[in-house]
Parts: sequence; C-alpha cells; structure tokens
Amino acid sequence: MKQGYLAAIGLLMGYYHTIAQSRADIHVNTTVKGATVPATLHGIFFEEISHAGEGGLYAEMVQNRGFEDHVIPAGTRLENGWLQPFPAKPHFMLGQPSDWKMEWPVHSQWPAWHIENKGLQLSLATDHPLYKATPNALQVMVTGTDTRNYPSLVNEGFWGMNITRGESYRLSFFANNVKGYTGKITVSLQSGTGKVLADTTFNMAGSASWRQYSAVFTAKESDPAGKLVLSFQNKGILLLDMVSLFPVHTFCNRPNGMRSDLAMLIARMKPAFVRWPGGCYVEGITIESAPNWKNTIGPLEQRSATYSPWGYWSSNGFGFHEYLQFCEDINAAALYVFNAGVSCEYRSGTFLPEDSLAPVIQNALDAIEYAIGPVTSHWGGVRAANGHPAPFPLKYVEVGNEQHGPAYAKRYNKFYNAIHARYPQIGIIASMGIGDVNRHTLDSMQHTDIVDEHAYKDAGWSLRNFDHFDRYKRGNWKMYVGEYATNAGVGSGNLQAALSDAVYVMSMEKNADLVNMSSYAPLLVNEHDVDWPVNLIHFNAANSFARISYYALNLLNDHKASFNYPVSTTLQPETVVKPRFSGGIGLATWDTEADYKDIVVVQDKDTVYNSAKDPQWMDWLSVRGQWKKSGDILGQTAEGPQQLAVLKNYHFNAYTLTLKARKTGGVNAFIIPFAVKDTNTCLRAHIGSWLNSHAVFESLTNGDDVAGISNPVRLKAPLEKDRWYNIRLEVGAEEVKCYVDDILLMTYQEPQKLFAIAGKDEATGDIILKIVNAAESPVSAAIHLDGKEVVSPVAEVITLTGDKPGAENSFATPTAYVPQTNTIANAGTNFNWTAPALSVNVIRLKSRR
Repeated sequence: MKQGYLAAIGLLMGYYHTIAQSRADIHVNTTVKGATVPATLHGIFFEEISHAGEGGLYAEMVQNRGFEDHVIPAGTRLENGWLQPFPAKPHFMLGQPSDWKMEWPVHSQWPAWHIENKGLQLSLATDHPLYKATPNALQVMVTGTDTRNYPSLVNEGFWGMNITRGESYRLSFFANNVKGYTGKITVSLQSGTGKVLADTTFNMAGSASWRQYSAVFTAKESDPAGKLVLSFQNKGILLLDMVSLFPVHTFCNRPNGMRSDLAMLIARMKPAFVRWPGGCYVEGITIESAPNWKNTIGPLEQRSATYSPWGYWSSNGFGFHEYLQFCEDINAAALYVFNAGVSCEYRSGTFLPEDSLAPVIQNALDAIEYAIGPVTSHWGGVRAANGHPAPFPLKYVEVGNEQHGPAYAKRYNKFYNAIHARYPQIGIIASMGIGDVNRHTLDSMQHTDIVDEHAYKDAGWSLRNFDHFDRYKRGNWKMYVGEYATNAGVGSGNLQAALSDAVYVMSMEKNADLVNMSSYAPLLVNEHDVDWPVNLIHFNAANSFARISYYALNLLNDHKASFNYPVSTTLQPETVVKPRFSGGIGLATWDTEADYKDIVVVQDKDTVYNSAKDPQWMDWLSVRGQWKKSGDILGQTAEGPQQLAVLKNYHFNAYTLTLKARKTGGVNAFIIPFAVKDTNTCLRAHIGSWLNSHAVFESLTNGDDVAGISNPVRLKAPLEKDRWYNIRLEVGAEEVKCYVDDILLMTYQEPQKLFAIAGKDEATGDIILKIVNAAESPVSAAIHLDGKEVVSPVAEVITLTGDKPGAENSFATPTAYVPQTNTIANAGTNFNWTAPALSVNVIRLKSRR
C-alpha cells in the first residue's frame, strides 16, 4: 500500500503505540498487611565519573590546582598515546594479562593552564616541592613586562568559571621566590573576553620559602565562562603550587565545601544513605592506582591525587572526611565502598594475591575507626584533630565493586570476618558483579548481610519484568540494588526512561521484604565530559538541571507507605483494536555482511510487494552501509553497526513478510526492521545477536540508540555462514511472530503499560496508591478498596507527566516537567479516576477514622 515517502509516515501514523489499554480495574486488599517498606529504600550513589566531583559537586573552581594532572597513573606506562598496564600482570578473572588500554587525554605538562601576552616561560620543577604528596610545582619565568598587557598565567577552570555579580570568592595559593622573584602579582577574575570582574594584588617580597597567600574578593559583574588570571609585574622566577578558588557561599557555607546548587539537588532527594566512592573509581585502572582513603584526609596540599578510571585526576579535595561530613549535612547514612585488592575487571583487572590482603583489610578497619571510632582510638583521634570529635554516620561498608565468583567470595569472607568481629553493628554488603544475584558467587560466601545487584536496563525491561523481584527465592540476606537506570532506547534520558525507572522502583517497593536499599547511577554529569549514556543530574560551570527521572524518584520517595497492601490490576480488553506495528520494512546488519533475496509482503491475502518485480532494486534506499545490488540479491558488505536499507514509498499494517537471508561474514547474523517510521526509527527482529548466540526484538531510535524490547531467546546453534535461511515475520495487529525455516523463534507483544502498588502511611492513616501509566493514551481506572477501610471523598493526587515519550527537562527549561498536585473530589472505597497518558501518579486517600 503506497502512502508517500517514509519521512511522512510518522505524520500519518504517529508513534507506534497509538492505542493503549483504555480501561482497568485496580483492587487494593486492605485486609492483608504486607511487608514493611524500609526507610532505607532510596539512597544515592556518588562516583567520580564525568567530573561529578572534580569540577562538579566539589566547589573548587581551578582545574589542576596542584600541577599534577600530567602524571601517568601508577601501574601503567604511556605508549603511542595509550595507557597500558605495566608491568604486565594476570587479570583477576582471566588468569592472564589482559590487552586493555585507554587513551591518554593529556596533551600538556600543565593541563588547564596557558599563557596570555608575551613574557612568560613555564616549566615544571621538582627541586623545591611544597610537600611530598605534590612534588610538582609550576616554575614561572618572567622574561619581560608590558604595563599595558602584563604577561599572565591563566586557568580556564572546568570548561569555564561561573562568576556571579555580588558573589565573593576565596583565593589561595602557595608561592616560593627561592629563584629570585620579588615583584608583584595581580590576581583577577576575568570574563571570557578579558574584562576584569574582580582583582587583588600581592607583593611577593619576603623570605625564600613556601608561603601561602590568600584573599577574598567580590565580583563586579557576571560571566558564566570566566577565568582566573595571574599577572606578573616584574621579571624573575617564581614557583607556584596549590592555586585554589572557591565561592565563599558553599553548601552549608563550609570551607573546602560543596557547590550549592548541586548539593541542594542531592539533598532534595532525601537520601537514606550515600554510597561512595565507587563504582569503577574504587577499583582503579590498576591495583597500584586504586584510591586510598588515607591520602584524602588532612590539609589539602598534603593530599595526593587519584586517577579516575573515567580518564582524569581527582584532587581528593572531596575526600573521606568531606564525604562523611556531607552525609551528616544531608542527614544520610554513609555507605563506604573499599577496594578488595582487585582493580577494575573491565580494565586491567590486576590484583593483590590473596595472601597479601592483610594490609588491605586493616586499611578498611582503619577507615571504619576514623568514621565511628572513639577519640581515644588512633584514627578516631585523627578525626577529632580534623575537627569532628563526634562519630560520623557510617552504617554500611561494601567489599569491592562488581567483583563476583568464588575467587572474590573467598576474599569477601576474609573481609567479612575481620569487620564483623570488630564492628558487628556495620552492615556488610557483598558484590554480585553486573546483573542479578547469582549462586555462582553467593554459594561460596560464609555469611551475607546484604547483596548488591546492579541493573542497567532498556526502556521496556521494567515493564516486561514487573515481577522480577517476585521471582527471587528468599534467603537470609537483604538486597541492595546499588546501581540502576533505564539507559538504552531513551537517548540521554527522557520521559520514557522516567516511566520505566518508576515502574522498576515500584517493583522494589512491592517486594520490600527482599529489597531494602537502592540507588540510581550515575548521579551527576558535567555536560563537557559525558562518560555514561544516561545520568540523573546535568550541570555545567554555571547551571544545572534534573531529569524527569529525578522528580519521579523523589515523588515515590516522598510518599513511601509504612507497609504494603496486595494490589491486583486487571486491564479490560479493547473494544477496537488498531494495528500497533504499522509502517515500512527494511533490511539491516550489525558487524555482519549478509545477502537478502525473495522479499515478499502479503497483506489481506494480497501480495503488496515482491522483490522479483523490482529486479533493479529501485524501491530500496541505502541508508547506511555498502549495499550491493546483484541480480535477485541485495547484499550488505560493510562492517560496523546500524547498516540499513529501507523499502521506499510503502506502508503496511497487519501483514506477513517472507525473505531469504544468507550470512557471508562478520560476527552476528540478520536484522529485519519493521514498523519503520523513518530512517532512524523502527522496530526490528535481530536474529543472531550477541555474537550470533541469541535472538531478540529491538527498537531503534535516533539512528543509533538500540534497546531490547523483548527478553532474548538463546539460539540452539549459531546461524551458519553461506547458508540460505527462510525468515518469516507475521506482523499482526497486536503480536509479531518470527520464524526461521518455519520454526517459531520468538514472539513479541507490547508489554503491559499500567502498574499499581499500594500501602498505608501509619503516621497519617493515609492509604497511598502509586500508579504508572506508560501508555500514550489515558486509562480509565475503577479503583476498589477491598476491606473495612473508610476514606474521605476528597483525595490528593500528585502527577508527573509530559506530552510525548521523548519529553525531558533541559538547561533552557530545567523544570518543564515536574510533579503537579491536584484534588480528587469523588474518592472513596470505590471510585473512578483517569490515569493521564505517560504519567507517574501518587494518590493519597485520607482515612476517616
């Protein structure tokens, strides 16, 4: 059926999900008291990734303040621009050295610093170190001066410095004139174009030794892309180190404090705990470069830096003490993660032998003592000397990050026994790798308090697996979902992600007997250094905003019930069923070369397309890849992802597509797009995915954003090279079936889109309903309270919604999509209410006692 070119199909058909379940019955059984919902269910995970701390939450405005950011991390060497482990050591899981390497991003001896105006020569000096922890100083040789344009040393900050009119800034730096500089330095805050916004002048005359200089100055004007400038008025040679600039007004007005807007966004989440410092960060790229908390306490100039596996140095200004203080400031427990003697498995994987773990275990015990030990203990005394005699709120520790398997379990046992013997009140968390809790790891553990499951999922996974936690066999442990996010098929985050996140969290809450803790990841991303596809809070030097998922999670956290009620949700059949998979068709590959032929589409018993009647393949548009037309074969010969050809000028509803396919090279097999909206948007059957081992239905959005929309099916055997296979897609109104050689391989139906849980708030007596409608049409819900509860006819409803699945907040409109509160006037034990399309909702039914 020809309906115009593919680019217009979206206008004709809208998005795929044109019809949703329109009616539903929701029953809440108020006679059965379910599991208690733990106060610890919602926490946060803060890792040094994407400059989340350095240049982010940590309010220091100067990048590379200690002139150490050019240093190659320990346990590595630089070869042809790449960091590699050195010397070569076995990988913890592989048993032999890995071939891992990472690109070295530094192309200067003094990153983030540069010269303006003539008259300066820079070099690094190690002959007069400020402290052993910071052995490099910047040697500034002033060879000439111009009173109109003094030679200047400039720091650009972290992609600019946000200078705000009327705000005060605290400057400090160390200088040493041992090499003969005795003149003046003017330090100024300048706009990106060089306009002076604030300045102060120092006289460097004095004894030839390190001396700290400081000042507070107030900006006369604003610029979100400012810079710090040190201008030299006299000739000579001066050593500089630890050049620092902070806003005076930090979170809680603490010196060496946190950036207020980001800290306040985090505090608004009301997290029960803060997991820190990682993540991959705590593992390090090599075991030699892994972080050590003892290097992160005490005077800033005496702290050595840590190299983040995400490709930059952290100054450790936000160290162990600052982390514990931040937890206390936001009324959260501390969950400290320590290295288990193993570096990141997805990097070098180097490790300490098991018989060398005693110092590492002692280091963990020392960290706990620093946090909660009495002032009469050694490390408790150090804490007191650092200004905090009272214990910090450390409640949990985690042994490693994403390690797994029996070898890790043996290490865990050693840590567990030592920690539990000395600190039985501390909850000890066991890593389970990436993915579900697994017996492979668990069965080798002697004791488990809490197990850590990580879950990065596609846009529809939580909708397809609302019973994920229901299916778990309960044990003598509780679960912590330490990292989770919907981060595939949702771009860099959108309303569809928020809906999926909300459903996932609701599945945790209804399984509160098992899941006690959770934390989204990653928490923060600097827009200039994006390491992970989807993050919760975005920022640059001047501004920040929280995604819709942030508000969805806060909404669910703000309205936790004390305990659950059982809920059943029944969707009523639609009276009119319209095809859900209308659109065009295509052919595709991923890292595979393949031939296709004999393509036939039958709709309403009529053959509406037959490639035999198009011998020149004129009806096909090559979008990506190298498509070769040869007789009755259309072949794809390029390597790489997302190679695609689409059938032009055709639009189908319910139909059957048959074709023959042959793999000629590569690692996967065949991809058959259907419901093609445009050249960047479709659904597809991927036969031979995951290195030719599985089959799965997928969605493609934005040209390269792929998400599984069904649970994968394992192939009985890989698809053979140079063999023709008969493939058939039966695209019905509500279901798609995929056959290979007339054998049904997999079936796809849209998942349920309406989800509900309920419970009671014992403090107020309110019955709380949480309802997510992930469909693009409203759902009329008949809500029934089964039992003796009597509620007021007036109820409160808080709704978070948007106008399309791709809706999202942004820097330009940071609060475009936030929860809105309204009133339901017809509430009761039985009432009707319409769940808006694409919405997360909380209904509070007031008890009439």
